[in-house]
Amino acid sequence: MVKSGLAALVSAALVSIANVAQACPSCTTRSGGGYMIPLLLGGMILTPYLVATVVLRIVRKAEAEQRLEENGLATGPAGEKA
Repeated sequence: MVKSGLAALVSAALVSIANVAQACPSCTTRSGGGYMIPLLLGGMILTPYLVATVVLRIVRKAEAEQRLEENGLATGPAGEKA
């Protein structure tokens, strides 16, 4: 429940930020965008790293859970062994 709420919040933030950008940094610099240019450029550069970090954490967590299941150490939702 919390994850879906967080995902909705992040999605709403990204959609609202997209309205500000409306162009690549090269096109935006032509009109003298002020302090927003470095922020938008930094956001565009950091986005792939953030996505990769999230995906890597998900994959590592899934691998750890799989290893636990293979070793018979997995526990159920109440903490008892499965």
